[in-house]
Amino acid sequence: MNALVFAALLVPAGIPGAATAQPGSGQSLPVLAQYTAPPQRAPPAPPAPQQLQSWNEALTLLRQRSTDLQAALGQIEVAAGTWRVALANLLPSVGGELSAQYNILNPDIPAVGGGVGGGVGGGVSGAGGFTPTQLLGIGVLTANVPVVDLASLYALGSAKESRRTADLSLAETRRQLTRGLAQALVSVSSYERLAEVNRVNLRTALERLALAQRRFELGAGTRLDVVRVEQDAQSARRNVVTGDENLRQARESLGLALGTPTPVGIKPGLELNTFLQGANAACRTLESLENRPDIAAARSRQVVAERAIGEVKRQYAPTLGITSTTTGLTVNPGFAEVPIWNIGASLVLPFWDGGAREGRLRQARGQLEQARADVTNRERNIAVEVTQAKRAVQVTRATRDLADRERRLAEENDRLTRRSFEVGTGTSFELVQSAGALRQAELELVIRDFQFRQAQVDAFLSEAACDW
Repeated sequence: MNALVFAALLVPAGIPGAATAQPGSGQSLPVLAQYTAPPQRAPPAPPAPQQLQSWNEALTLLRQRSTDLQAALGQIEVAAGTWRVALANLLPSVGGELSAQYNILNPDIPAVGGGVGGGVGGGVSGAGGFTPTQLLGIGVLTANVPVVDLASLYALGSAKESRRTADLSLAETRRQLTRGLAQALVSVSSYERLAEVNRVNLRTALERLALAQRRFELGAGTRLDVVRVEQDAQSARRNVVTGDENLRQARESLGLALGTPTPVGIKPGLELNTFLQGANAACRTLESLENRPDIAAARSRQVVAERAIGEVKRQYAPTLGITSTTTGLTVNPGFAEVPIWNIGASLVLPFWDGGAREGRLRQARGQLEQARADVTNRERNIAVEVTQAKRAVQVTRATRDLADRERRLAEENDRLTRRSFEVGTGTSFELVQSAGALRQAELELVIRDFQFRQAQVDAFLSEAACDW
């Protein structure tokens, strides 16, 4: 039974693509319907609304819109404010108070109370030649000058170290943002390449479908061959749809990394290496892993925790300060007089505060243990991270080379299978199988190249600091 007779037997079962002969028409065999090939190319992936043209443009958007960078800069401002508050406790302070008083029970007697009455009283009106007004206005000017305050002096040093911690945290934030931006760029570039590969695979699948249909029309193939190849074409179409969605998500992730909800892509024609070279220029390789910003920041936090213990211990020491108070009154006749100007010294002896200092001391010791554990844990993890990042470059390079060889073999296998199918020695099953293997090899190569570029970024930034 040849292929054409087999196709005729399949027609009554309702197989699409062929029409049966009408009774009495004189035709002994079915008339094959004319096959219309689907479009040979899928439309290209739509471009992103916003496209990057250089690494500097990406960094500019990152500086302007990154919330993580803004939070790190805000933390520096907080640390600067804390240092200024600590400094204020060691500097002189001057304050004033203005008040008005009226004696309701005896309006004729000036409303002079408290310490003012003891120093002014009736003797002022007689000997001083003036009398306080009935609606008495009082102005008090007070000045305090700390002379000895060990706790505040030590707290100033702790606040200075906290500023250093905030600066190091900012440097670590910049390194992480650079890493995230570079990875997002690699992801977008890889998914754009993947979208192109999907379209090339779809075009070749449609070419195979046209070849199978042509063989069927010439009687050298069966409808089963056409269905098999058409299933493969549908699989290629599905890859185009899912690949485009992955590309859109990658562009949205890049937009979020740059601080915008708008999808961001790479300008067509620009090589990814151009962006990665910009990342290398924005960051520098560290001479020692101990200088990595996150390790340095953790150690700085440990220093702050150690100083917190010393700060609490110095709260047991007495403090010495100089105070001065000046008081002015509204008088009649005239406008105002200053009958009092006191100056003195105060020594504060902190005997017992109910155990609050002991509680703060225990808190500081617990926080120091946490800081030490964080430093140790971070150093261990980073050492392993750097080792794995360097090894990942070698592994991903090897797997990418293997994937490239597998793709070339799959391409040659597909070429030979198509040739044998054209001359009638190959089957549609072999054609579809070789096409699927080639498509999988193409996708695998793109994925391995993506992993290799990601590993390069991680390996470089694992031992780098970014000063942009």
